[in-house]
Amino acid sequence: MQWNRDWEYENQETLKDWYALKVSGKCPDLLVRRIICKGCGRVFYTQVSVKKYCRYDLCGNRGYQKDMKMRRERDRSNMVCKCCGKVFTPKRAGAVYCSNACRQKAYRQRTADRADGPGAEGIK
Repeated sequence: MQWNRDWEYENQETLKDWYALKVSGKCPDLLVRRIICKGCGRVFYTQVSVKKYCRYDLCGNRGYQKDMKMRRERDRSNMVCKCCGKVFTPKRAGAVYCSNACRQKAYRQRTADRADGPGAEGIK
């Protein structure tokens, strides 16, 4: 497996020519694929059917991290602000307000409610 990976990396021009033969229809049975590396975005030719990265040791972790970031962004999209009810996409996972203004408004409301609540007579 190590030999195949190194050979593919060093012989991209040969694989590119084989891919051109496959696409043209002259040799449709060739097992060459053209992929875009999920780690670095580079075009890469391979004979491995499940390969997603040009070099797993260089791009594997980077591609995985990009994929996880996109999943987290998708999961936190379309949240509703607890203060104003506006739909927004937060920049961090724990955000519940759409802006600093709404966050501050909610804080002021909470502190005012505590000051007016039961047991507030002794505070004044």
